[in-house]
Amino acid sequence: MLTDLRLALRTLAKSPGFTAIAVLTLALGIGLSTAAFSLTNVLLFRSLPYPESERLVRVFRTTPQSQTSSIAPGNALDVRAALTSFSQVGLFSYDSLSLAEPDQPAVQVNAVNFSANFLNLLGVAPAHGRLFAPDEDQPGKSAVVVLTHRMWTRRFAADPQVIGRTLRINGENATVIGILPASFEAPLVWGPCDIVRPLTQQSTFPADRTNAWMDIVGRLKPGVSLEQAHSELRTIGARLAQDYPKENGSDSLRAAALHDSNMDSVSRMILWLMPVLSTMVLVIACANLANLLLARSLGRSREFAIRSALGASRSQLMRPLLAESFVLAVAAGLVGILIAAWGSSLLGRNLNINGEAGFPIPLDARVLAFAGVSALVSALAFGLAPAWLASRTSAADSLKDSARGSTAGRAHHRLKYTLVAAELAFTLVLVGAAGAFALGARGFVARDLGWNPDNLYSGSLVTPWNRYGDDEKLRTFQRDLLERLAAIPGVTHAAIASNIPLYNYYGSDNATPEGQTFAPGQEPLVTSIPVSADFFAVLGIPVRAGTVFPSDLRADARPMVIVNETLARRFWPGQDAVGKRLRMKERDELAEVVAVVGDVEMAANLGSPGTRLQVYRPLVRFPLRYQSIILRTSVPPASVSESVRRTARRSPPPRRCAKRSGPWIPISPSPTSARSARRSRTPPRCAPAAPCSPSSASSPASPSCSPASGSTA
Repeated sequence: MLTDLRLALRTLAKSPGFTAIAVLTLALGIGLSTAAFSLTNVLLFRSLPYPESERLVRVFRTTPQSQTSSIAPGNALDVRAALTSFSQVGLFSYDSLSLAEPDQPAVQVNAVNFSANFLNLLGVAPAHGRLFAPDEDQPGKSAVVVLTHRMWTRRFAADPQVIGRTLRINGENATVIGILPASFEAPLVWGPCDIVRPLTQQSTFPADRTNAWMDIVGRLKPGVSLEQAHSELRTIGARLAQDYPKENGSDSLRAAALHDSNMDSVSRMILWLMPVLSTMVLVIACANLANLLLARSLGRSREFAIRSALGASRSQLMRPLLAESFVLAVAAGLVGILIAAWGSSLLGRNLNINGEAGFPIPLDARVLAFAGVSALVSALAFGLAPAWLASRTSAADSLKDSARGSTAGRAHHRLKYTLVAAELAFTLVLVGAAGAFALGARGFVARDLGWNPDNLYSGSLVTPWNRYGDDEKLRTFQRDLLERLAAIPGVTHAAIASNIPLYNYYGSDNATPEGQTFAPGQEPLVTSIPVSADFFAVLGIPVRAGTVFPSDLRADARPMVIVNETLARRFWPGQDAVGKRLRMKERDELAEVVAVVGDVEMAANLGSPGTRLQVYRPLVRFPLRYQSIILRTSVPPASVSESVRRTARRSPPPRRCAKRSGPWIPISPSPTSARSARRSRTPPRCAPAAPCSPSSASSPASPSCSPASGSTA
């Protein structure tokens, strides 16, 4: 075999042009397919950086409209107490916080609230300091936080003296007790997390079965399968539905592996299609290379004929060509790994996880094994046919053909035509798939959104609970802020809402039209979006009938809502929806429909929404603590960013909070334009769609609250 390899190296060295073309052709195929597989690997197959992470399971509430819903605190506590398939069960919720330091502007940081046992459940040990004590998630305990490695290095320059330091979070002091190791980072699960806090177990939790914002993670007992846990959860879910039919109705529970729990079906399909389509490129490259080797072998037919006449066996005739194929495959594999590393880096830089660009896509052992197998299979694919054909060549016929000047027999032509046909077929499949993707992307970009993203500015804002626990204080702040924002030069309209329709409308409820009845748990699901009066003017959403909320609406006004056309057609077909009434389950109130507006599409969401029924509610009755500032501008949106920050900082706090140290409220800007919003790529559902949650040192947040993580079109 070594002799054959040395001969192959000498032979290929005599033809540097052919060797370079062959290696480059195959390397491109291997590199592209490996880069695509590396993305699929890191998002679907790579284990989380925790001990025995395959046993970590997330529990979801399932409804007729969604399979990935969060759980109300009362139900979550019951589930945790009833589970027997898990050795440990923890609770968590996503959060956004205001972090202020003396003489520095407040900033918004991403946080995860964990029950006291959660980090031990994951198997995480602190890099510095300590983790939560068993009782530090109980009410009345001193506020403590643990910093993630990214926060420690980015904001505190990896200073170990930060342990014991007091931070001002949401206007309250909190002590840093530990630093998490870099191995804790799992942005596909927790998002870009900066701070970890205890999830304070409020006395109101056991009775709360409607405000679903809590999540559950458990570690399976040894020997217990995911399906066994899933079966137990279905039993527990049925019991909850029976005990609390009004709140749970037809809801159930299911188990999912934690590592890909934030993936949706559309993302999984795309991640599977990418390596499949790129592998077709590799197949086409192999067909091209096989044709090159076939033509090359024809030029050596006299050599093979002489060797055959001297008594060489079929295997002895095939081995030199297979050795050449092996050498080409190894060289192409090494170059392909370099191409894959470049491609993976390019993909990682352009991947957006929960609003933060850039994600490492390493070439781990599984990816390198994929590249190696691809190279070896490719060597067989493009080298076997020419070698087999050369071994079947008749010595007498080859010498006669050579004497007549002929270079190819009938068998050679058949193989060549077969390879060309196969190459053409795979090319057509690849072009067809690429065309389908292009048409789909064109249709996605060109579709009517129902709103106008041109000259739109959006920034997320966090208002701490301890400063705005009284809704009236929050209303006063928001009213003053809107007036100041509208006065900024270049701003034509200003609004506050839960978020803009990029990926999802955050917030949902169940609604039934007056006079119609549904079985408990079967009430239609609607998105429930608190908005200020100018929301529709800011986004350019057309009003089809009625009038929007008045700007001077009071909190004690009669319940009213604005609905989209799809809801109006479904609930009142052929009728005027204005003046009709909807019963909203969350507060069990009848709200009058005062207007019908156009349907709104999510600009950057490839998947189907959980519901197309949209209900807008007046912000003054549902004040938000996690909110988006949305501005329509007559100037480039980015140019008003600093003015918005200054305006938010100047808005006066309640009188009792006037004494403070430094700015107290952060704003995270997201300028949006038609070009950026319509061309934005929907990231895989690998970043949490963060539900709202209470502050660890407060009562539960408003049921209408929403995430404050900045979204960038």
